[in-house]
Amino acid sequence: MKARSGCSQFPTLFQISTYILFILNAVLIFIHTFALEENIVHYIIFSFLVWISIYFCIKTTISDPTDSFVIQQQNNRGEFFDYEDQQLNQFCELCFAYVKDTTKHCKSCDRCCEDFDHHCRWINNCIGGKNYKPFIGMIVSVFLLLLYSIVVNGRVINQYHEEELQTSTFYSKHAQLILIITVIFLVLEIVGFVFLLQLIALHAYIYKKGMTTYDFIVSRRKKKVEPSNQSEINRDNNQENKIKNIKDSKEQDNKPVIQKKEDGKQGSKTYTHPEIIKNEGSLCSSKKAKQTVLQKRKLTQDGSDEYQKESFVNFFTQRHQTNIEFQLQNRKTNNIEATTPELAKLQ
Repeated sequence: MKARSGCSQFPTLFQISTYILFILNAVLIFIHTFALEENIVHYIIFSFLVWISIYFCIKTTISDPTDSFVIQQQNNRGEFFDYEDQQLNQFCELCFAYVKDTTKHCKSCDRCCEDFDHHCRWINNCIGGKNYKPFIGMIVSVFLLLLYSIVVNGRVINQYHEEELQTSTFYSKHAQLILIITVIFLVLEIVGFVFLLQLIALHAYIYKKGMTTYDFIVSRRKKKVEPSNQSEINRDNNQENKIKNIKDSKEQDNKPVIQKKEDGKQGSKTYTHPEIIKNEGSLCSSKKAKQTVLQKRKLTQDGSDEYQKESFVNFFTQRHQTNIEFQLQNRKTNNIEATTPELAKLQ
């Protein structure tokens, strides 16, 4: 199996921009060191940081973090491989090989990385068990390099405002242009410094927890998903409770209601049902309406005067009786006792 690393793959935009910015910043700082006091000391310190950063960067980039068992199986295709003896419980269908439990298949590199931590876009290579230590050395050395670059550029800008750099022939000719470039790189250095500081703090945290970057990201995603699922469950429970309350209220309305109202001397109990009262009221009203129509017809159709007078008296008497019964029915519905007046008194 051919070794694969960050240099063997097609370079990405992040990888190219990293190399260009690193080289330009190193050249600019080397120029600034000669303009400062004790320039030899600054040159030695900065040179050491540059070379140590290049060393760890190259070592991390050219390393091949592919799982050793994958390399062994792909180099010995057709031969028997005792995965049970090696205690390999996972099988990668993309690499078609048995792998370790801590091995993950990287979709960016399209290979199984042993003790997978993460894929670094800045060097275009996976970070795993084989190159994790050089990776930590790389980010720490670059962090110190950026810190020293910030100090040097800050001193150069300060000396420019104090007009100490104008004595140099090189700075006197291109003072403003160098100042603009220095300010731009100072901003980029501060951004990179803050980013690497957070990255170092993250790896210190996960090292203390015994985790990898991959495990940390997965755990954060689970924490984001669980509250949303819990809120959905609570919302469903609230909806179920509302539906249950509505059903209970409907059932309670359909049940007979017992109401009590006490008079000064007696107490009465009335058992009513909403639907029964409604139906009885509608039947009574329809019967009364028919009787009223028939009475009107008799008054208008019969010819004798005495008969009409008698019918007229009977009509209003029955109509009055109908009103009284209707009032009694309403009072019974409201559980209020009432007595029937004597018709003789009304006549």
